[in-house]
Amino acid sequence: MSPEPQVFPQTQAERSAHSDQSMLDAAFELVIENGLEKTTLAMIGKRSGYSRGLVTHRFGSKAGLFEALSKSVSRKWLEYLKAEVGRKTGLSAMSAAVDALHRWVIESPADARVMQILFNDSASPGSSLPGMVSKAHERHHSDVVEWIRAGQANGEIRDHVDVEAAASHYVAYVSGITYLWLLNPRTFDFAATNAEMKRQLLASLSADPAHRVLA
Repeated sequence: MSPEPQVFPQTQAERSAHSDQSMLDAAFELVIENGLEKTTLAMIGKRSGYSRGLVTHRFGSKAGLFEALSKSVSRKWLEYLKAEVGRKTGLSAMSAAVDALHRWVIESPADARVMQILFNDSASPGSSLPGMVSKAHERHHSDVVEWIRAGQANGEIRDHVDVEAAASHYVAYVSGITYLWLLNPRTFDFAATNAEMKRQLLASLSADPAHRVLA
């Protein structure tokens, strides 16, 4: 008879990590149920099994907790994005990114919903998240600019395309489609909208005249 495996008590760091994650999980659930404004630290403490004081101690404030939640969900989104885009550039990268968004809302709709709620709240007066969210949009814009310029360098995208304007349009589309999905997740046809977006990318950016005619 083999000996039973030894069970070692958790370290303080492990206990802290576990409690932090429990609080973030509770905040995640409550944001979906109640939105940001109606979700309180006391509610998060109760749902996670800890005190409001411990939530405040760990995250500093409600804003600090929501910022941590936003970073946590963003990391999950980036996993989808990296898996789809990989080393792609140009139109291939732009198309892969919208495919990643489509797969994310299908496979992880709760994560996508919380992300959109957090981003939408950043536009509210007095929100503590606008700086963080605007930086996320800036990074997204910069990535798209790089994809377009690489596509121009390899001849896939027309040279005279206004790179900054095209990147802004693309980021606005991605933000808008997610918002529309949030409003009507059951009726919004994400697949059809993504397919149309990719046709429009070919029509507006491709250096291949055949693509522009067919799109």
